[in-house]
Amino acid sequence: MRIARLEIEGFRSIKSLGIEIPKICALVGPNNAGKSNILEAIRRVLGFEFGPRTSNFTEDDVYLRDPEGDIEIRLTFDKPIEFRKLQKADPVGIDTLSFSWTRYKVTERKGQRRLEQSCLRNGKVPVVQTGWGKAGRGPVFEPVVGIPADVRDQIPFIHIGIDRSLKEQLPSARWSLLRRVFEDIDRGLNASTELLDVPSHDGSHPPVRRVDRFRELMREAMKLLRTKEFDTLEASIKKHALEQLGMDDEDGAIDLYFTPMDTMDFYKSLSLVVKESGFTTNAAEMGGGMQNAIVLAVLRAFEETRRQGAIILIEEPEMFLHPQMQRSLYSAIERLGETNQVIYTTHSPHFVSIPDYRNVALVRKKEAVGTTVVQSHLQATATRLEKLRQSIDSERGELFFAKRVLVVEGDTEKLVIPAFARRIGVDLDAAGGTIVEAGGKRALIDFAELAISFGIPTGIIYDRDSKEITNKEEEGIYNARLDGMASADGQARVWCLDPDYEQAIIAEMGETKSREILDRYPPSIYGKGRARRARMAATDSEMRAPPKLMEAIRWLGAVKPKQPHEPKPMTPEDREWEAAARGEGLG
Repeated sequence: MRIARLEIEGFRSIKSLGIEIPKICALVGPNNAGKSNILEAIRRVLGFEFGPRTSNFTEDDVYLRDPEGDIEIRLTFDKPIEFRKLQKADPVGIDTLSFSWTRYKVTERKGQRRLEQSCLRNGKVPVVQTGWGKAGRGPVFEPVVGIPADVRDQIPFIHIGIDRSLKEQLPSARWSLLRRVFEDIDRGLNASTELLDVPSHDGSHPPVRRVDRFRELMREAMKLLRTKEFDTLEASIKKHALEQLGMDDEDGAIDLYFTPMDTMDFYKSLSLVVKESGFTTNAAEMGGGMQNAIVLAVLRAFEETRRQGAIILIEEPEMFLHPQMQRSLYSAIERLGETNQVIYTTHSPHFVSIPDYRNVALVRKKEAVGTTVVQSHLQATATRLEKLRQSIDSERGELFFAKRVLVVEGDTEKLVIPAFARRIGVDLDAAGGTIVEAGGKRALIDFAELAISFGIPTGIIYDRDSKEITNKEEEGIYNARLDGMASADGQARVWCLDPDYEQAIIAEMGETKSREILDRYPPSIYGKGRARRARMAATDSEMRAPPKLMEAIRWLGAVKPKQPHEPKPMTPEDREWEAAARGEGLG
């Protein structure tokens, strides 16, 4: 079972939002965009320890704190939840759980807040059989009221918050990883096939159910606990309870006594301890780093034991982890997603996958409409997914976190663009600009289409003549496709270097001068790689970038471009280069 769709109205930063949720869903966006509010909306419906109440919400939870505003949250599942009130009656299917924090419209409580909970089937409250009826009358049906506990209990739910409190993940916490694991262990413990060989008084070893042996030992333990004071307390409680009921215990019709815990109660009482240098400490009292490590270790154990059917919410799984462990944990999350649903927020490119872009939801907050979510509807063909899979890495994954993306063919452009940007004082990182090296001209369109499908402003730089495509007629067709990606609204832009970067440099500066600068960085020192020498040349105070490259840099760094066709030989751009070289800034 998984959440197929989430709809939110008027909750915190969210004015109105509808999102399709895959089995693995990465919520990606800047701080304060509303990622945690999306997780919290799900938690409000599924995760209250003692059930939802009006007090679970406050006026601060209402969008813009509008005194007239209401909150609505709806979770729709991929498969109906079966619910029945009579054991042998046909179940009713429930596909949606709905919360509405609204106000009474009539009666003396008009204007006061109330929480309406509803089970829905195809948008309507279903009816469930509540009686078999009498002679001559059919069975009795009534609408499903609220969200019954039997419905909620069929949705295994786990939440790992940003505080990584181990206490919230121990078996005693209802919505915890270990609670879910031990519930499965307890079911196995109570199975009729779980047997022990226990020696009897006659020396035989008859098989005994493990759970029966546990209960026998617990009864023995209770005999040790029954001190005189214990018996006195128990008798006093019984006596006064019967008095309150106007009864006596002379006939022994009602008894009242303490009993030892059952198996699941025993599991829920367990704690984790850490023993170090001979000292034992409750793990829930350790520092944040240790507690985070244990919580994530429990998550890994949950995955390794292949527990199924849970809905798992995680806030920032990358916390406290170095890059290698982030990649390892993401692999575990991918495996978890095969049999569970995992929804998480992240700021790390290690927790998003280029090929599985359908699992990514970009969260943004806009002034007029609050939190929004953009998901790609780009057709996931086998060819496209395989192309992206071959070129996956965390650097390319940065495109999901970018305000603007510039897609380039190869290493040369990826290295020279930041060098030129620094020389004119454009901070690409501060501007949220990301350069994605596509790994070849043929992959430019795939990466550009991916970024555009998420609504990310996207630029493309390409060489008119590349060494990758030898058939010039084919390349002309491909170039036309690239040029056609430019949009009238400026969200997608395209720059062509004619015929390529090296020749565009020569056209800008002349062959003699450009070769002179490049020769200052010989292969014997800087390596034979063309891209590395090009980067060093781009840092040279005398090197000028092709105008189209400079236009792309200013666009990526959100700097207003200068007017084209500036006069030579001493353009404002030339003066910028000279001022930067002298360390005088841009003036």
